[in-house]
Amino acid sequence: MKNQKPSEDPVADNLQIHVRTFQPSTTQAQALETLTDSMAEVLDDRQLRHIKNAVLLREETQTTYLDHGLAVPHGRTSALDSMQVTVGISPEGVLWPDDSRNAHLIVMLGVPAAMVTGYLTTMQKLLRWHKNAPLGPNGEWTGDEASLLASLQQALQWRTRKTSLRKRRAFPGHGCAWR
Repeated sequence: MKNQKPSEDPVADNLQIHVRTFQPSTTQAQALETLTDSMAEVLDDRQLRHIKNAVLLREETQTTYLDHGLAVPHGRTSALDSMQVTVGISPEGVLWPDDSRNAHLIVMLGVPAAMVTGYLTTMQKLLRWHKNAPLGPNGEWTGDEASLLASLQQALQWRTRKTSLRKRRAFPGHGCAWR
């Protein structure tokens, strides 16, 4: 991954999302550590350190707890060539200290520093997905890990059909290859 040119699409078609289920009483720090470590299958130690530092810095700046049981800790770093995604599930919830609320779904994003538009679009897709996802009353995932993985992969895929590209060329600024 080290010498690859940054990908135009933020979330590649061969996206590997790792899902972890947290034990009761997992802390925010433990959850962030576990999610970072789960990226070790595809990233080297330097990249992992950079993601962890970027995520912690972002969390210190402003909480990444969004709403209805969802937290999206994320960080941008020049150590990455493509976006990385890992997800934590906590039926009991992980206390997000700044908000004093429990995050039942934690979606961690490691984002290449140069990626701005793709990152923002991915965040929009995540929020749209979360709004329509089968969640319990506190925002907890009601399915199993496999259904979460399939649902997220479908929601985050980069659309590459030629019709989308033709639409963008025909209507600059209007057509979007994201769905």
